[in-house]
Amino acid sequence: MTTTLRTLSAFSLLATAPLQAQTFDLSRVEFWVGTGTDSSVLVVDFQDGSFDPSHAWGFLHDGTATGEDMLNAIAAADVNISVDITGGFLNSITYNTHEGIGASPDYWSTWSGTGIADLEMNMGIGEELGNGSWFGCSYTDFEPALSPTEPQAAFDPFRFTAEDVDLWVGTGANSAVLVLDFQDGATVHSYAWGYHFDGVTTGEAMLTAIAEADPALAVAIGGGFLNDISYGEHAGIGGAPDYWSTWSGTNLGNWSMNMGIATEVGDGGLFGCSYTDFGPALRPYYPIPATINSGINEQVVADLLVYPQPAAGTLSIQRTSGDVLPVRITDLAGHVVFTGRTDGMLTTLDVHALAAGMYVLQVSGTQRTIAVQ
Repeated sequence: MTTTLRTLSAFSLLATAPLQAQTFDLSRVEFWVGTGTDSSVLVVDFQDGSFDPSHAWGFLHDGTATGEDMLNAIAAADVNISVDITGGFLNSITYNTHEGIGASPDYWSTWSGTGIADLEMNMGIGEELGNGSWFGCSYTDFEPALSPTEPQAAFDPFRFTAEDVDLWVGTGANSAVLVLDFQDGATVHSYAWGYHFDGVTTGEAMLTAIAEADPALAVAIGGGFLNDISYGEHAGIGGAPDYWSTWSGTNLGNWSMNMGIATEVGDGGLFGCSYTDFGPALRPYYPIPATINSGINEQVVADLLVYPQPAAGTLSIQRTSGDVLPVRITDLAGHVVFTGRTDGMLTTLDVHALAAGMYVLQVSGTQRTIAVQ
């Protein structure tokens, strides 16, 4: 499964991948602030050439609020954003690694509309908000003024924290959280584990230790590069069709892409892995806590129990009936690497000859992605 593409860094993949068209509307807002029957959207675009310059929040209000009210409320609720307003003038905004400081070198322009496509420049942060209105802030040199571009949703930084983790691995005085997001469209596609350690750790150390402790999780790392991850019914195989991006943060609202699994993680940190086509790269979404059962431990499918996962030398297939059924294992390209039959209710397969990696086990009409190490 190793290809030359696996030597590319996340940033080189990002630089060469085409951007996908997106349509951001009210339904895609992830972080709402305030109370009231009316809703508005704030878009802040730093126009800084990054892959994520523009972000959006939702604001609930009673119909008498202004752009300034919205900015202040969101800055009070989101630890990752700060806003400097003086004398009714918007001077500066910072959000995570983005910074727009008034006159250093540009200024903030403000915009109003009913969606990202029809924003027009307004008279400033005193602009009144209506139900369904959008208010935009764009950092620009006014030559010409640039309207806010398609945003991505800002995340609630504390919707999931270390206190929500159920499954902890390791020992030590410090702790960090691992988030794996398969981005596969499943109802739940993002999971979190906790890791205890002393000093500092790395993404690779977290992945390796947690995979060893959780039998439902399989991780394939080669040459310091994260190739494949499977967890229960989820599988993210490098290059088939996407790749794993890696992320660092201290809360769910300040993810930033890092340089890979060798990245150091400190006490209270987050390390994230997201399976993405890099067009654009997708941050890990809000996770649920992983448990021994959330990954479908030991791979139960109908009356089929397959264990251990990952398999090291032997693979057992347990069924509730003793019917003799055909067994086939294929690699992810569809090539058959093993054929045989079940032997009663418990069948043990010798998989020593198989190279480490991900495969598809087929027992009659039932199939399951498996890992061999």
